[in-house]
Amino acid sequence: MDGIMPLRGSSSSTSFAPSSSPGHGPGAELAAGRQGATAVTFGHPAHAAPAFNPAAAKGPADYLRAVKRRIWLVLVVAVPMAALTSAWALRQPKIYRAVAEITIDPPQINPMLSTLVSRDLGQQDGASQERYAPNRVAHLQSLELAEQAVTAALSAKELAGFDDAAQELFGANLVVKPVGKTNRYIVTLEGRDPARTSKLLFALVEAFRNAARKERQDRVGEAATFAEDQLSQLKRELTKLDDTIIERLRESRIIGPSGRNIFEEQYINISSRLANEEARVGELQQQFMIARSFPRQEDKSPAAQARDHEIAQLMAEKKKLVRTLENARRIETHKQFNSDPFVKNCARLLKEVMDEIEDLQQPIRKTEMAGDPTRVLLDHFRGQVEDDRASQQEALARMQDSLPEHQKFQSMQKRRDELNAKVTEMEGNLLSFAILTRSQNAPVTIPASVAEPTIPVKPSRGLLIGMGMAFSLVLGMGLVVLLEHVDHCVKVPEHVTQGLTLPLLGVVPRIRRSALTHRGGHLWTSSTPNSLEADAFRNVRASLLGAADRHGNIVTLLVTSPKAGDGKSTAALNLAATCARAGERTLLLDVDLRRPTLEDVFPPEPGKEGTHLGLVDVLQGTLPWQKTLRHTELPNLDFIPTGDPTGIPIEILGTLELRQLLAALSRHYDRVILDGPAVLGMADCRMLGRMVDASILVVRAGAHPLVTLQRTKTMLELSHVAIAGVVVNGLSEGVEHWSSYGYDDAGFAPARAERERGPARALAASAS
Repeated sequence: MDGIMPLRGSSSSTSFAPSSSPGHGPGAELAAGRQGATAVTFGHPAHAAPAFNPAAAKGPADYLRAVKRRIWLVLVVAVPMAALTSAWALRQPKIYRAVAEITIDPPQINPMLSTLVSRDLGQQDGASQERYAPNRVAHLQSLELAEQAVTAALSAKELAGFDDAAQELFGANLVVKPVGKTNRYIVTLEGRDPARTSKLLFALVEAFRNAARKERQDRVGEAATFAEDQLSQLKRELTKLDDTIIERLRESRIIGPSGRNIFEEQYINISSRLANEEARVGELQQQFMIARSFPRQEDKSPAAQARDHEIAQLMAEKKKLVRTLENARRIETHKQFNSDPFVKNCARLLKEVMDEIEDLQQPIRKTEMAGDPTRVLLDHFRGQVEDDRASQQEALARMQDSLPEHQKFQSMQKRRDELNAKVTEMEGNLLSFAILTRSQNAPVTIPASVAEPTIPVKPSRGLLIGMGMAFSLVLGMGLVVLLEHVDHCVKVPEHVTQGLTLPLLGVVPRIRRSALTHRGGHLWTSSTPNSLEADAFRNVRASLLGAADRHGNIVTLLVTSPKAGDGKSTAALNLAATCARAGERTLLLDVDLRRPTLEDVFPPEPGKEGTHLGLVDVLQGTLPWQKTLRHTELPNLDFIPTGDPTGIPIEILGTLELRQLLAALSRHYDRVILDGPAVLGMADCRMLGRMVDASILVVRAGAHPLVTLQRTKTMLELSHVAIAGVVVNGLSEGVEHWSSYGYDDAGFAPARAERERGPARALAASAS
């Protein structure tokens, strides 16, 4: 105890508890109660707690612990649900499955026959081939086909027992699955009656085969009918066109028997003859040039020279007029050229010039003809060339006039040839189509019969019962997890400190009740000094010593809680015992006038005067506090009970007498621990908190949501109560994280239990 004495005389760096400073008395206590708004949280300025949600910080381990803690609730939900699901599984009717294997092939033509008949006629569209089987499967599962099967397989009496026989018997009971990547499919139908199920399935696949066959025949017939209609239309059009051509040949005067243009043939003949004559003229000109190379010496008279000059002028005029007419013919059409006055005038002048030239050349020709026969032949052929050229121009003009009519006739001829080719091709295709359609394969192949099932496939009662039990268990666990999720009560010490921003002084595990630990309605850890619970209160005292070293001496200490039942009286009792065992002169003072509970822990000494009196008697001034003092079996622990609070007003806790009493007690004891009332709903604790050096807030794990604790802290801060920290009481989960040894069966740390010697160890072992 000598080692603890300097605790009272230690200097303080802060003045959060004026009653602990030297020279304090009644006046100093009143001054401390009237001081202004200062820091009320122990060593820290008051501030709003940060937003913290304990439910959001829960992890899988928290939910697993909740399931373990509430395993009874899981069983309460799972057992009835498992019984119900098992009964339901046992009452399920037997289901039989009929199976049929079918083959679905797209309509295909014999490839060898297709190559013999036509190279392209037997070709199939690849996309339509790929869609054929899926489309047929969809038709197999259609309600229309199901109605046909039901009508064919069941009698009217059997159909009367169903509201919608097709939907009820088929519906989801019909399943079609492909066999690998082949064109074979497994069709299954489930039902309660095996005979009826197999009969319905066979009726279904038979109706499916007939429908596919009819669809193929209808398509072939429609295609053949359409082709024949097209052929008839082509033939009618060809006949009509032949009649039109014959009528045109009868009426036309420009088309010959071969269908060619008469004027075109004339033009070709004249052009050919003109080419021969021009070639003959060329040969004669060559002979004439040779003859003129060796001319006879003749003297021309002046009259002949004048005639030659005049002929030369007329020839120049002739060339000019011919050039003019050729230009006019290129510009104008044939009809305009013949009717143009200018052209007519030029033609008249040209004729007059040619006549004059002819007249002037007549004497010369006679002379030359008399002297040179080549000249005579040359002139003769030149005249024929000129006549043929004129005839050629006339034939050209007539041919050009007849071109539009002849072009129409040629178009009709070309159209007739095309129609004739189409008719021939269509007739060949129809013949090939008739041959190829007879070689098509059957689109759907079905079995000869469907076997009647003998073994039911459903229900698997064992599996259903197992799934029901698993579902029931999951449902119960889910309910526990849901309750844990919506439960915002603080169970983890870290959540308390983070939510309140207060230091954690210690964690007290749930104290096991035994003959040793049960005392006067409270749990007494001094009977098991080596247990984890006793170590927990030693940790609380160590935390208080550390706080005193930093912030000043703590002599008077108020132990309170948010609500009743959090274990504050048990915490105050065991903390006082721990301080006393450490050598501190400790006084435990019960100041809870509403529910005093510590008097039975330390019964009065028999025969001692004033043992039935207590704190209220001291505050009323009837006797000094020394007369109410009760000594305990622990050498350094004394106790003052509440006394009889009947008729005593609660306001007595805020009187000057209590302040003076606490000041006197703090001079005689190293530690004065007050077991105060709860905070919420009452003002007692808030008045007491202003008179002590510090207060401890005891919080039971899992008893309050964070908002309740925050309200408690706010009320204490509003009254300027210095809060040293929080003690989490009754922790049952995660205790191993707060101890280096853990629990044994008796509640002791194993390593310490090995070192225990003496009767206390034997007594603790027998009590557990």
